[in-house]
Amino acid sequence: MACPVNSPDDEFVIDAQHARPHGWLHRLGAVLWPSFLTAGVATVAFFANVDPEGLRLASFPTWEITREVGYTVGFFMFWVVTGASSFITLVLTEPPRQRVRSPHA
Repeated sequence: MACPVNSPDDEFVIDAQHARPHGWLHRLGAVLWPSFLTAGVATVAFFANVDPEGLRLASFPTWEITREVGYTVGFFMFWVVTGASSFITLVLTEPPRQRVRSPHA
């Protein structure tokens, strides 16, 4: 049974199952794209205040890491953290897979 959604055209009805796309590519994009943008902003904000060379000397003084590698590693670390945040948001906002009928209906 279709659960109609408001639409400007009375003959065009979308059932609740197809109201929004739920493909894996859509979910992947919904996680990766905002987390990529947020990681870029976080990287700029972090490295505007912290020099990767100074961070290397304070944490791993024996490693030979260039500034570019430090920026790259920092970006991917921010991307992993923001990607995890986006994934948790996606999981928590997913609608339930089955309908629960009220015993009073």
